[in-house]
Amino acid sequence: MATKDTTRRSFLFSFGLDRLGLVALARPHLAAAVIAALTALALLGVWHLRVDDSLSELFRTDTKEFQQYEEIDRRFPSSEYDVLVVVEGQALLAREKLEVFRDMVVELQLTDGVGGLVSMLSARGMPDATGYAAPIVPDDLPEDNTAYADMIDTLVHNDIVKGKFLSDDGALALIVIALDRKLVEERTARTVIGGIKEVVDHGLAGSGLTAKLTGAPVMQLEIRNAVERDRLVYNGLGFLVGFGVAYLFFRRLSLTIIAVLGPTIAILWTLGVLGGLDFRLNLFINVITPLILVSGFSDSMHLVFAIRRDILAGVDRIEAARNAVREVAPACLLTAMNQAISIASFAFAESALIRTFGLAALIAVAISYTAVAVVVPTLAALFVRREEPSAVDPHEREEGGVGVLQRLSDAVIGFVGRWPIPFVALGIVAVLVTGHAFVSLKPMYRLADQVPDKEQALAATSSIDQKLTGANPIHVMIEWKAGKPAADGGPPIALYDERTLGVVADAHAILEQQAGLGNVWSLESLRRWLAGAGDSSIETVQSYVKILPEHLVHRFITDDETAVLVTARLPDVDASEILPVVEKIDHALDKMRERHPDYEISVTGLPAIAARNSATLIHEMTWGLVGDIFLVFIFLGLALRSLMVGVSSILPSLFPIFATGALLFYSGQGLQFASIVAITVAFSLAIDSTIHFLNRFRLEEEKLADEAKEARLVDDGRAAFRLKGAAAEEDEKKDPAQEALARTAHHIGPAVILTTIVLALGLGVTMLSDLPSLRLFGELASVCLFASLVGQLVILPATVALYRRFLPLQPKTAAGAPDVPTRFEKID
Repeated sequence: MATKDTTRRSFLFSFGLDRLGLVALARPHLAAAVIAALTALALLGVWHLRVDDSLSELFRTDTKEFQQYEEIDRRFPSSEYDVLVVVEGQALLAREKLEVFRDMVVELQLTDGVGGLVSMLSARGMPDATGYAAPIVPDDLPEDNTAYADMIDTLVHNDIVKGKFLSDDGALALIVIALDRKLVEERTARTVIGGIKEVVDHGLAGSGLTAKLTGAPVMQLEIRNAVERDRLVYNGLGFLVGFGVAYLFFRRLSLTIIAVLGPTIAILWTLGVLGGLDFRLNLFINVITPLILVSGFSDSMHLVFAIRRDILAGVDRIEAARNAVREVAPACLLTAMNQAISIASFAFAESALIRTFGLAALIAVAISYTAVAVVVPTLAALFVRREEPSAVDPHEREEGGVGVLQRLSDAVIGFVGRWPIPFVALGIVAVLVTGHAFVSLKPMYRLADQVPDKEQALAATSSIDQKLTGANPIHVMIEWKAGKPAADGGPPIALYDERTLGVVADAHAILEQQAGLGNVWSLESLRRWLAGAGDSSIETVQSYVKILPEHLVHRFITDDETAVLVTARLPDVDASEILPVVEKIDHALDKMRERHPDYEISVTGLPAIAARNSATLIHEMTWGLVGDIFLVFIFLGLALRSLMVGVSSILPSLFPIFATGALLFYSGQGLQFASIVAITVAFSLAIDSTIHFLNRFRLEEEKLADEAKEARLVDDGRAAFRLKGAAAEEDEKKDPAQEALARTAHHIGPAVILTTIVLALGLGVTMLSDLPSLRLFGELASVCLFASLVGQLVILPATVALYRRFLPLQPKTAAGAPDVPTRFEKID
């Protein structure tokens, strides 16, 4: 039996990290104990993982715009923390149903966590001579049908109610609830919102009316629930699918368990470290698990295939594990380094959420390699049983599922290698065409992309968008410094003077008239209502503000009376549609800023922040990824000291990325945050398989060169060596590159195909998620994986064969080394 060369040189920049597995194999039982201890510690870290359900964290930057948005949340605590109850039903204003609605509203006011609420029942008539304004809908509804009809007519035509709290067709009513934040923190949002939902459902039961909850707190709760559910259910389901498919092909429980345990432990260690460092789970961090699954499972499969090949040839299990580490671990380490380069730009992104994801992903890549490189060889050394040498000849074809994959990869790569020019030409055309589509993609972002679309929040938001003016608030914040003299030398600016109320009125009019937004609320709303009664004086406005509920006042006036809000609502549409509206408002406000230099006037709110920043952030992520990809090619060539490696890896690595972008382009979906993450994960697999392929190809070229050298030099008259020489003479007639490709396909083709199948199924289960962004991630990742398979089996071998046709491998002879064979193969 041949003895494998154990002196193979590591690649440049490896720093000996590719030998971690050999350290573990020196004391496998001790290594297993350390692995078990670290896994137990990691479970403690996983227990401390928390969910970040913020809707704005994606756009958190150091810009003035985001600071203004945070200022609103701090100074106007009710403005971004509403629970909206959407009540729907035919004949909602009929007496019986209105009574049910009224009773339910009363119960809501007494519910724990409700700081106050506003609904159509809050509307009041004009003040009388004493200043008292009676409610339009009294506690006791009129018994007389005519009086009741008059009351309803007054209600539906009230400026505060129509189009704001009641739809034009009278089939939808809106209740806006201000939560008590302190109580929510004490009892959790799940408890408080669950209590509100219970009161609503119980109050409307049997009435023919239905209700759904939405608003930022509800969306945050649904995001948190979905993230936690997906982490447990879909990741677990993905592993079960992967385990099942792997077993069908390996037909050996020990190998299957080892192949799956490697990435499983890598995920546990990574999540444990992230939990210990207080990283919060969110839509992006949740993708770390599939990222590790992709890289970890791929590396694990290549290691297990290498171990399996030696075991079936009768090699001792520890020696088989050592051989796998020597041959495969350098490629695994190089893959991890390239993955780190490809996601490094995320760690320096402007967005806090993307920056956190980048840091977490870099940690995950490092831990994933370490875990797989140590766990797989250790488990193989302890649990894989030895086979008799005669069981399987490693040079013969496999049987069963692995045999099918081996014959498929041999046939495809063999055919492509014989005709490289047309396949390389097709690869170039495919990359150019799909690349053009990729660079033509337009950024897209909607709030709905972050929220589960099979829950109540988005359904309720959709109803508000259709029948009212939308649920997403956009604000104009007007600020001034208390006690500061006016620029024109006038008295200090105050809330209740004509200048300030005039600025508020102008901003209110801009949102209503120039921007065309509905449901505009501000101090001007109160003043217009009072004007209808014939008294809109400043004194009257001030007196009415004092008697309004505190939660209502805090929606548009700060405690210190140095800032006010003018708030409008708009539908949940793509950020590209919101941006022109925001810019139009900002442009109209420029004239106000010139006329009123004492006031700082800004447009803010989550829709405004998203509209301004989403396109910039998506472009930043996209071109950061593309730049990192080309750095990967350069690094790959330098690390392996091979121009062929750097050149050959370009087309097969770019094709799956551009193909996925082309799918998005021609399906009209545009480029979203989830798309970038999916493409990044897919590139990780593409470059992973590329590196393993090129690593094996270089090994086979070296072996062929050694065999040819030995065959030429051995001539001692023994029959065995003459046979060896005769075989070598026959082999010399073959193209060395073709032979190296054939051996490469024979060795790692099944691993590449099986890895793609398992990962596509494992990641594909995310398409069952309630989160649209995660479903999109699963769809794109699966498409990318199969495009990557085409790159590895068709484009990559063709590129390598074409390169070697014009630039064949040059034999290397060490200076001063004797030109004699260093090892011999016994011929039976």
